[in-house]
Amino acid sequence: MREPPGRQAARVGWRLVLLGAALALLGGCERGCARSWFARHGVGSEGSPQQPGSALINAVDCPDGLARCSAGTVEVSLLSMIPQPCRGTPEECACRWEAVGDCARDCVVERLEVVVAREKAPRQLCAPPPGTTFVTAAPPDQEPRGCDEGHVYRCAGGLVTACRDNAVIARCLQGCEAEGASVDDDVPVSREGAFAILCSR
Repeated sequence: MREPPGRQAARVGWRLVLLGAALALLGGCERGCARSWFARHGVGSEGSPQQPGSALINAVDCPDGLARCSAGTVEVSLLSMIPQPCRGTPEECACRWEAVGDCARDCVVERLEVVVAREKAPRQLCAPPPGTTFVTAAPPDQEPRGCDEGHVYRCAGGLVTACRDNAVIARCLQGCEAEGASVDDDVPVSREGAFAILCSR
């Protein structure tokens, strides 16, 4: 039997009233309710660094795949997430690095962070023996190779581009360490330093 139109309208009206009340309650809750739920379930809580893959609301992502050389020791970054604000020790609240090798001589560049494979990091970041040559003159009339913002040098197709000069400056004898490898402007780097880091050796 079909419900009278008046009763249908009353039922719809009550539903709208209940929906409005629920929305008002949620609006008054704002972020506090969600934050308390996350806190009760141990998500996004302040404290020591979390393991990769754990859920966080505010966190610093520490990537892997970076390498640097400091005082003759080559280190690679370890993937991790650090909650913010972090209430641990300074060591716990900093991105972690693992030593993977020591240089027979100095670093090519001190504390320059670059993207390089873990197994290649000591070879590319430690200073080579004196007189070692990695490059030859670039072929004439070469177009610069795809520099992005922040790049100082980039290696692509075996050619090293000086991004600020918008010019190809050398050809790697054994090709690039990795296609598209780059040196950014975080730390000053000479051309010779860029060749040692970007050219395979």
